[in-house]
Amino acid sequence: MPAKYGVVSKAYIEPTKAETLSAGESNSVLDLYVLSYNNQSQLTTASPALKSNITTYLSQYRMVNDAVNIKDAFIINFGVNFDIIVLPEYNSNEILIQCINALRVYFAIDNWQINQPIVLRDIYVLLDQIEGVQTVKDIKFTNLVGEDLGYSKYSYSMEAATSNNVVYPSLDPSIFEVKYPNTDIQGRIVPL
Repeated sequence: MPAKYGVVSKAYIEPTKAETLSAGESNSVLDLYVLSYNNQSQLTTASPALKSNITTYLSQYRMVNDAVNIKDAFIINFGVNFDIIVLPEYNSNEILIQCINALRVYFAIDNWQINQPIVLRDIYVLLDQIEGVQTVKDIKFTNLVGEDLGYSKYSYSMEAATSNNVVYPSLDPSIFEVKYPNTDIQGRIVPL
C-alpha cells in the first residue's frame, strides 16, 4: 500500500476462528491484525482512517467471496531485569552498559513480529557472549501496564506465559514491546 494512505508497522493475518464467524459467513474470512508507530517509533493501534484505507486498498486484490476484517493486535509492554557475574579483571560498569545496549538492540521493535515468543535461551547466549561476562545468573520479565504511565492497558502474566524457558504471547494476536528501553531494561552485577 502506498505510504500516502498510511503506514502499517506490524501485520499478522490468520483465518477467522470458527467460533467467531457469524451465521452465514464462510470460512474464507480472514482477520488482519495491524499496528502502526507513533512519532517516537513506538507501537500504537492503527487509526480508523488507516484501517479504512487498508480495506479500500485490499478490495482491489481480493476475490469477490473473500472478506478481510481489520483488527488491532494487542501490545504487551514489559521490562527486563537481569543479574550477571563479571570476570574479575573487567570493569563491571562497562560490562553492564554493554549488556544493556545488547538487549536494547535485541528488543528493538523492528526486530519483533506479532505472535513472536521470547526465547530465554537466546537472551542468555547473547549476554554470555559479551566479553567480560562470566555468567548470567538470572533474567526476569515484568509486565508494565498503565496508560497513565505511557504503557499499554493490557495486563499479561509473563510468568504464567512462560513454559520451557519460552515466553509465549497470548492466544489473541499480540506483540511484546520494550517501550522505554532506557529505563525498562535494568541489570545488576552480583557476586559469585
